[in-house]
Amino acid sequence: MATTMNLTTTYAGKYAGEYIKAAFLANESLQYVTVKENIDYKQVVKKLVDDISFEEPTCDFTPLGEVSITERVLTLSKFQVQRNICKNDFLNDWAAGDFQRGEIEPALADTLIANMLEGIAQKNEELIWTGTAGPTEYDGLLTLMGAGGSGVLFVPTPVAIDNTNVIAKIAATVATLPTAVKRATEKPIIYVSQNVWEAFMQASAAAGNGWYTYGGPEMPKSYLGYQIAVCGGMPDDTIIMAQKSNLWFGTNVLADWNNIQLVDMGQFAEDNVRFSAKFFAGAQFGFGNEIAAYGTWF
Repeated sequence: MATTMNLTTTYAGKYAGEYIKAAFLANESLQYVTVKENIDYKQVVKKLVDDISFEEPTCDFTPLGEVSITERVLTLSKFQVQRNICKNDFLNDWAAGDFQRGEIEPALADTLIANMLEGIAQKNEELIWTGTAGPTEYDGLLTLMGAGGSGVLFVPTPVAIDNTNVIAKIAATVATLPTAVKRATEKPIIYVSQNVWEAFMQASAAAGNGWYTYGGPEMPKSYLGYQIAVCGGMPDDTIIMAQKSNLWFGTNVLADWNNIQLVDMGQFAEDNVRFSAKFFAGAQFGFGNEIAAYGTWF
């Protein structure tokens, strides 16, 4: 299916040379998970468990204990975003001069490229949590956690979260995570959806912590010393607690996520300009029994 061009113009004078883009979510979740790159289709991640205990000394070498090795597979899928702009659609628009000369207006090209990059980031922010494997999506982390046999520790009877219950629900999620994970050298992170964070700020402000009201978006986010990561792609009423090293996003060449190929088809006697982005993506987690999850989405 070709790109549909919907052009709204009120040409009546000189064009200022700027385009305004729609607002996008940033792909902020990637900074809170482990990004694995240079993957050729699949990566097998081995998991080793060895519960260490002290033993009574002996003169002989006496090996005891139990070492268990299992694996999780991170599989990549290839996706693309492509657009086609016909120069003839702009012959009566503000920037007609560039298109009449057979050129694409630089401001339009730059804006479309920026728009595609931001749109790709926004879409991936959603898919990394709730994607469902298919031609245009990969299984997101919540999808994988909700699958049978995942081993994830779910907080029972989840309900919608507001400022009256948010602290209790976060506390319940923290309590569900095994103590060994909370005591580990790598401290777990509390991942929350936007509405959970806003409810937490409201509840904290009501309790007298006024800096939650006036601190702004860059204020430190934490609960009982655990970092809180606000993830725009998470569905409402969702809380996950896990180590960053236990949540994975995989790709092949990371730079592909910031690359848009522009091809002016004038050299082939066409009046089209093509914009193309191609990249690989996949998600996976390691130990399900080291993840606590709360949410009505599951």
